[in-house]
Amino acid sequence: MLAGWRELSTGISAVLGCLLFFWLLYSQPTKEGKELEVGTCEITALDRDISHPKRMIARQTARCACRRGQVAGTTKAKPACVDAQIIVNRQWCGMEPCDDGEQCTLLINRSGWSCTRQLGRIKTVTVGQSC
Repeated sequence: MLAGWRELSTGISAVLGCLLFFWLLYSQPTKEGKELEVGTCEITALDRDISHPKRMIARQTARCACRRGQVAGTTKAKPACVDAQIIVNRQWCGMEPCDDGEQCTLLINRSGWSCTRQLGRIKTVTVGQSC
């Protein structure tokens, strides 16, 4: 009789453990479905290519929830909602995309910008068409 109770309690414990596991697994909110606050952005993908010596190519994808008249851009080297006219006119330095202490310069063909530090380190960003 006692052996029957042990088997039953072991079976119930196993079922409860499985239910707890699945509840914890599916109760976590998915990152893709999370609503962003208006005026905020988040990085969704970051890809770095270091196949060239002394040169790193990085590509990031961001998701933004911008207000009317704003689009996704960059401020202080982070994704942010910026005035749409900056993007339309390709006046990238108007976004203040560089970190503090860096100087922003438009590329000659206005396809992006460069951020230059005092020690001569240059970070160049080119803007491509998004999907």
